[in-house]
Amino acid sequence: MGSRKMVDTHDHSTRPARGALLGATLGLLLIAGCSQNSGPVAVAAGATTQPTRNIVALGRIEPTSGVISISALPGEKLTMYAPGIEAGAKVPAGGELAQTATFDLRQTQLKAAELKHAASQEQRSQELLAAQVQVEQALATHAQAEAKLREMQAQEGKLKNLSEAAAIAADDYKKLVALQAEDEELVTVHQLRRRQNASDRAAKEYEAAAAAYPDGLEAARKGVAAAEAGVRLAQQSAALAEKVDQTLAADLDRQAAATALDQAVLRAPQVEGGAEEFTVLRTMVDPGELIAQTPVIEIADLTQMSCVAEVYEADAKEVQEGQRVTLRSPAFTGDFATAGIPGRVVRIGSMVASPGLTNRNPLAPSDRSIVEVDVEIDPANAAATAEAASKVGLQVTVEFLGEVKKPDVPAKTKPAKPAA
Repeated sequence: MGSRKMVDTHDHSTRPARGALLGATLGLLLIAGCSQNSGPVAVAAGATTQPTRNIVALGRIEPTSGVISISALPGEKLTMYAPGIEAGAKVPAGGELAQTATFDLRQTQLKAAELKHAASQEQRSQELLAAQVQVEQALATHAQAEAKLREMQAQEGKLKNLSEAAAIAADDYKKLVALQAEDEELVTVHQLRRRQNASDRAAKEYEAAAAAYPDGLEAARKGVAAAEAGVRLAQQSAALAEKVDQTLAADLDRQAAATALDQAVLRAPQVEGGAEEFTVLRTMVDPGELIAQTPVIEIADLTQMSCVAEVYEADAKEVQEGQRVTLRSPAFTGDFATAGIPGRVVRIGSMVASPGLTNRNPLAPSDRSIVEVDVEIDPANAAATAEAASKVGLQVTVEFLGEVKKPDVPAKTKPAKPAA
């Protein structure tokens, strides 16, 4: 009871003071209201009625080109990492990272495919050479056939000479027969027989040549036609041998084997104009383990670092490209532990989404939507880049510095409010 009484006494003693304070406050508000309603107030051009403030958001440090996840076909077994491959190691673009268990088998298949391809190339060379020889032989046969035809065509003049010679021999024989009939002593029997033999021989020679000429001429013409057909066939065979490349199938087998072998070797990506060197962030599969859907190794180009800030949608409209920012985290070392890492806004996203980062303050709201804002860490600032590179994936606080510039508006007069 005594305690209760003391409390009651205290409450009654403070009520007059509270009443006086409330009355003074109401009086000040009444005076302020009256002064605001006394007339219009001019607002200068370019002035803002809202106090400026720094925007703070959560962000995550990432390589500008992103983290590259290297994996293999699920079900493969990881055999080994390349020498020196561990977290923090440097690897050139296209450099070997690891091998799977099928490497030896696929390497053997590639060697077999290469040998088959080399043999098919040699066979093709021989086929092309044989086809060319056939063309040359066909051309030579054609030349011989044409020569034979010209020779047969030349027989026509020879036939005329043989015909004339046979006629002359026959006339000579007839004259000798006539002379012997007039005087047997002028022409002996021997001379007459010789002339008769010469006449008969000339006649038979002409008859034989005349009988063989048509058939020989026809045969020569057919020989030329056949030789021309042979040339065309040889040329077509050579063209077909040139067109149908049997080595293409062997080359495709070789390429398939090379691709299969490449799947058994994990390498750093190599793109023209891309990064020349990567840093191993972490290995996620141990040698001897089966590869599942998860990556085997993660690498990144740490020469350019960025931060993806998650800005609340209501604050995103006040962020501008080129605006300076400061990244802060207790994990930073050296001067960056107090001064933070400087950066600038390079891109403001256009998509509103749910936040991916969790505020460690339990009283912070978690149901707000965000817009991603890309912040660049100046690559020329080697110390800042190195500090960020050593903290890939670190959640940081992003402070957007500087006042937000408001657009200029013409001066206007606020209408007077009605009196209270």
